Amino acid sequence: MAGLLACGGDVAPSESGAEGREVVDVSASLEALLGSGVRIGVHVDPDSEAEAFLRILDAQLTPDGRFIVVLDASPPFVRVFNPDGSLEAAFVPRGEGPGEAESPEALAVSNDRILVLEPGRASVLTFDGELIEDRAIDFWPTSAARGCADDFLVYGPGAYGDGSIVWLRSFRFLEETSASILEGASPAELSAYRSRARGGSSRLARAGGLAVLHHDARDPPETLTLSCLDGTLTVDTVPEFKRPVVGREQSFTGGAARQLQLGSYVFTGAAILNQTPILSTWLIVASGTASGTHFIPARGGSPAFYTSSRVALLEAQPGHAVLIEASSPVPHIIMVDYDAFVRALGLEPR
Repeated sequence: MAGLLACGGDVAPSESGAEGREVVDVSASLEALLGSGVRIGVHVDPDSEAEAFLRILDAQLTPDGRFIVVLDASPPFVRVFNPDGSLEAAFVPRGEGPGEAESPEALAVSNDRILVLEPGRASVLTFDGELIEDRAIDFWPTSAARGCADDFLVYGPGAYGDGSIVWLRSFRFLEETSASILEGASPAELSAYRSRARGGSSRLARAGGLAVLHHDARDPPETLTLSCLDGTLTVDTVPEFKRPVVGREQSFTGGAARQLQLGSYVFTGAAILNQTPILSTWLIVASGTASGTHFIPARGGSPAFYTSSRVALLEAQPGHAVLIEASSPVPHIIMVDYDAFVRALGLEPR
């Protein structure tokens, strides 16, 4: 894929990454861009509990850019916003009834549907909260995205009746089929399924003619890129993620992260920019401390460094890029212009 990171006119001198790759400092251009972005969830209406985020689990744009849909850890779990940041709708209260959820883990959006997933359950709703259908599922979903056709892709390990493990599925009108592009499961994924716990962060993204899955449960972690046009699949390992885990799991504001060796990266998000899968990470500089966000091309090229330690890339579609700011004053969404974000990272135009 084309689109490697390179130094722009206002880029500071580069530094060395965890594996010796050149890291381009884009602090100045990103600081200005994020400062001018639309922020959702910072200025909270005291009469609207739907505008205050507890912990943002996911945020996705509709393909037409009409809405941004946010999944939060507190009810109402699904909030729909306009691109200007105004609240359009909020729904999915806590509960076990139709249109409710106990602990949602993932969502995916199309132009007219929202898929909400939690352990043991999947629901499809309209953008005003009307329930279309829901049913039981027999696996633990951790991430989802719009599929290549009129479907959704869902990641999460689970067992079939014959004991085999599948971890990537295609949902079409809630009619589940095993995605044939991937087979098997790693020991970490099997362990995660058996203990009903996450085996590492994962993220599905879809833009243009590509669908991307990055998952940390493999050793080393992999980024898989599927071409929607011809069905070809490429699998890449990212050198920065190869360092082993040391110690127990602990939490950072805005998401969970394992305690890693110094100089290791914690995966925080993924998106597709100019047909290039880009991963966002936090760099561990001390025990339990993350400093600096790195945007890493999954298929080679120079990582870009940004001085904020709490920015994660969640979504990108022509028109907007969506990031989460997990530090003070409160967790919130930042929406910026797509083309300006691409230029800030130094991605070559296509």
